[in-house]
Amino acid sequence: MIRLPPSISPNNTLLPDLTPLLDVIFIVLVFFLLTANQPLLEMPVDLPATEESLAPATAEQRREVIILDQTGQWYYRNRLQTDFASLKQQLISDAPQHLDLALHKQAPLADFLQLMALLNQLQITDTQILMETKIP
Repeated sequence: MIRLPPSISPNNTLLPDLTPLLDVIFIVLVFFLLTANQPLLEMPVDLPATEESLAPATAEQRREVIILDQTGQWYYRNRLQTDFASLKQQLISDAPQHLDLALHKQAPLADFLQLMALLNQLQITDTQILMETKIP
């Protein structure tokens, strides 16, 4: 049997030092991570080939205005509507695609929500709420 001399301190053991092995494993791991094939993230975009294929600007389209004053009166195309039903009939018959909503700050909120529900039902999506203090 092999006996160790008593002069060897407990800090000195016969086990090999694993630090260089850990360094090599770390370097190989980093190498594999850097050289792995990662899929490229792409988003397909269809760009027009020429300027002629661009859609024309929509600046020439007319915007209609609906006004709701503080008493709950509706105005469409600067004409007083007797009630919400007449405004609804006017919107159904005209079918405007671009609307501006001018609301007085003291206007009834329920009337505004009723108008927004109607616009959603008629699928009128281009709607702007005017935030100026003066109603046209």
